[in-house]
Amino acid sequence: MRHSPLCFRLLQLLLLIWFVGVTPVFAAKESTLPEPYECYRSFEEITSRMVELTNLYPGLVRLNTIGQTFEGRPIQILQLGMEVETTSSPRLVIVSGLRANALTQAEINLSFAESLLDSYEKDANSRWLLEKTSIHLLIIANPDGRLVADQQAFAGITPTWTKNRHPSTCANGNWGVALNMNFSYGWSVIEPNPCSAHYPGPSAASEPETIAIQNYLDQILAENHNSSLVLDLQNNGDFLITPFLYSSTAENPYEHEFFMLANKLAYGTEAMPKYGSSLTIGITTGTLTDFAFGQLLAPSLQFNLGPDLAGGDITSCWYFEETLKPETLSILFRAAKLAADPLTQAQGPEIVFSSTEEDSFSVRVVGQADDVSFYRTWLSPEDFSPLHHAAFSMDIPPWSLDAVMVPVVGQALPESPYVMEFQNTFSLVGITPGRHMLYFQAWDTDPTGAVGNAGMINAIEINVPSFNFIPLLIR
Repeated sequence: MRHSPLCFRLLQLLLLIWFVGVTPVFAAKESTLPEPYECYRSFEEITSRMVELTNLYPGLVRLNTIGQTFEGRPIQILQLGMEVETTSSPRLVIVSGLRANALTQAEINLSFAESLLDSYEKDANSRWLLEKTSIHLLIIANPDGRLVADQQAFAGITPTWTKNRHPSTCANGNWGVALNMNFSYGWSVIEPNPCSAHYPGPSAASEPETIAIQNYLDQILAENHNSSLVLDLQNNGDFLITPFLYSSTAENPYEHEFFMLANKLAYGTEAMPKYGSSLTIGITTGTLTDFAFGQLLAPSLQFNLGPDLAGGDITSCWYFEETLKPETLSILFRAAKLAADPLTQAQGPEIVFSSTEEDSFSVRVVGQADDVSFYRTWLSPEDFSPLHHAAFSMDIPPWSLDAVMVPVVGQALPESPYVMEFQNTFSLVGITPGRHMLYFQAWDTDPTGAVGNAGMINAIEINVPSFNFIPLLIR
């Protein structure tokens, strides 16, 4: 029996869906929170959506319980990525909701998961991120407190509850511990009053929520802290802040590298990179950011999102939908791409594809490597350098020891040695039929002119038809 090409393609699609366990993402249900918070989902809706994503993407999404809150509720991690992972797999960790009324941050974190999963079949970079890296999203780090904030919203009251539910005697009713100030590294009793919104707890890591998060980070980052990136999403501001935040005089030997990372992530957005030692930031003790880097040596940034003029603690929905959400999703996507080596790749050239031309037997890729343009603020001359070369690997990501990096033909622009145009033509003859990932990366030069920093990976996918494999079979 002869089958039509259309039937064959449909069969391929069904087999692919069966193999990776992927079904299309259904649109999330509208929030039940009342105005002016209608763009944010409640605690119950977020937890329900996380379960739904595990059912929609059984091969790519898992829901892990890492501990319990003071009141006994589960603390859950939404983990994205195929289950086959090694200690060398890059890891991105995004934590939101340490402050209970962080509606904006939790919504962004969940939206990032939905966006990445939805583009799995459409975008080459989303595909390799979900297949080759491990992404850990703690969307609501303070479930007990978040339920109180939701109750305030449903009652028509501005959600002001920020702490957990550790009881103490408080005449103003504002008991609990500020979890965002309870981590063990750089902890200090700056505010000893248990009724204060900034009460850091009776001791470092005194709270079950904090202990669960610290233990989980230690578990997943200890063996691979260099190929990891931790982001703590906080309220108020438009800043990506470097460690350390517990002291303006604390020495961070990599502070400039962290600033370059923040500067690279913030490209094309309103967010600004900031040094943690900046006097305009102020002191915050016991932060997740300082713990991740100071204790576990994992690169980390505190990401304050939501400017005061757009609502402060909870960003106004108009600004969230029009500006903050798309810009922040861009930052988180760039963070995922940089997680393999954040402090180095943030200083290297960025790859941009100009065109991709293909016929039955070849694919021609044209692009640029740029060492100077893709930063939020202008660089100092010592922060960029001439391009050294660009290269690609097929199917194996560049950070793998098994990757074979093949140089491509490139030439620096006459007017700028910091930008290089490149092109490469791939013959499809003899390549195994099916999908293949092409990982591109570029390097700048060090002060001696030798190979310098490798930059952010950018990928394209090619699909080799079956008949191109025939010459290899003949040989």
